[in-house]
Amino acid sequence: MLETKFYQENRKKLSEYMVDNSFYFVHSGSELESTYDECFLFEPYRNFLYLTGVSRPDALFVMTKIDGVVKETLFMHIPTPRETMYTGATFDKEKLMAETGIANVVDINTWEDFLSRMMIRYDIQDAYMDMARWRSKYFLNKEQLLAHELKESYPYLNIHNAYQKVCSLRTVKSAPEIEAHRKAVKITEEGVKNMLKHMKPGMTECQIEAYYDFVLKGYNVKSPAFTTIAATGINACTLHYVDNDTVTKDGDMILFDLGAKWDQYCADVSRTYPVNGKFSPRQKELYNVVLKGLDAAISLSKPGQKKADLQLISKKVMAEELIKIGKISKPEEIDKYYFHGSGHFIGLDTHDVGDYDEILLEKDMMFTLEPGLYFKDEGIGIRIEDTILITEDGCEVFSKDIPKTVEEIERFMSGE
Repeated sequence: MLETKFYQENRKKLSEYMVDNSFYFVHSGSELESTYDECFLFEPYRNFLYLTGVSRPDALFVMTKIDGVVKETLFMHIPTPRETMYTGATFDKEKLMAETGIANVVDINTWEDFLSRMMIRYDIQDAYMDMARWRSKYFLNKEQLLAHELKESYPYLNIHNAYQKVCSLRTVKSAPEIEAHRKAVKITEEGVKNMLKHMKPGMTECQIEAYYDFVLKGYNVKSPAFTTIAATGINACTLHYVDNDTVTKDGDMILFDLGAKWDQYCADVSRTYPVNGKFSPRQKELYNVVLKGLDAAISLSKPGQKKADLQLISKKVMAEELIKIGKISKPEEIDKYYFHGSGHFIGLDTHDVGDYDEILLEKDMMFTLEPGLYFKDEGIGIRIEDTILITEDGCEVFSKDIPKTVEEIERFMSGE
């Protein structure tokens, strides 16, 4: 959890967006059952986390703005004695108030009474809800269900979706967020280097991955930022390959796409390495095509640069390089080998919120660049990705110390 002031400032920015005589609310989410008596690892809804810092299920944050006065209430599930016995879950009101800076922390079972009193006592005309809707056929979440209920009970109420507003606040990172990202990348770096020290032909992809997982567990990282890709040979031509069960062979390359989390902030790094520690001439030639595409985009990453154009820059450079080595004869033929965008914003989500089409980069935005080429005809997939911070006049590559050039990789893997 980041410092209390961070969450207070986030909520203040949101309150300034709200009209008078209104309220905002957002849920943390609920646990999902995985088997008969277990649940999946709980992941809080990211906008809720951004505003409160709380990572518990079945919580609700409410902010009211009445006659210019803003008040905040955190409704929490209070564990039963049985829950405490089995899971150790506790409810420490004073600690929650101190950590979040929210003055009123109460039992979530009082929410309906709170809502009724508020609607009777005040001239509430507007309600702001945080309603992310990724697919039209998904089940309705708690905010959507409550929106229906409110409209039935108070048909005059104006319902607003505040999702995009909170997302816009998340796009530019504060100093505590940047440092959390930096830590996540350093843990990722240590994990990658641990794999390289132990990797050799004949190991399965998951055996190699285990050396990365060991480092993360050593830092008490409960789960990585996303499911690790460890794809050898032609497996690397499947963009989201996660089986990680193939035996590596001498002469193979292996593509890793991975990232740790720290304080819920994500790292995302891709590297492609020769399993035996030495590139063949052909592997080196193709690898350097992708690396030149990445370097070109990084060199132009600065405030005022249109983010979407970085994709075109990488693609153009890689097409020119493929023509030079005779793999394609004209630029548009690169589409046979390049299938995805060259990067994404990163934050509380690995693929974080933000305007991917028109936005101009600003200082303290964080994103990744990840050009890749996939040659099924040669059994080689190459992706190289860095986690990047936009600075005053350029960028800082957080993952720069994870071996990336052919020379760095071969030197590190040789033990020098």
